[in-house]
Amino acid sequence: MHVIARPKLTGFGAKHTDAGEWLDDWWNVASKANWTCLEDVRQTYGKADRVNHCLVFDRGTKYRLIVRVSYANEHTRGTLFVKHFLTHAEYDKDFWKRDCQ
Repeated sequence: MHVIARPKLTGFGAKHTDAGEWLDDWWNVASKANWTCLEDVRQTYGKADRVNHCLVFDRGTKYRLIVRVSYANEHTRGTLFVKHFLTHAEYDKDFWKRDCQ
């Protein structure tokens, strides 16, 4: 998958140092993946959820990573647009959902 944008992940990791390693690991896995559907994603991230055009990845009970997804197919390797890295409290406010329409 083509992951846009690595600098956003780095920024999130600098702000939330307890999640920096997890964000690096996520990027390493996602950038090498060939996800064609949610079931493919869940083979690696079993608790990943789809919200409209986004995927939500749980980092324990404390954080949520939200990315807009365009799955891989016969013409493209797929793209993940990094949108938000939120605390659980921020996630519950639902403002991020507008980026998933």
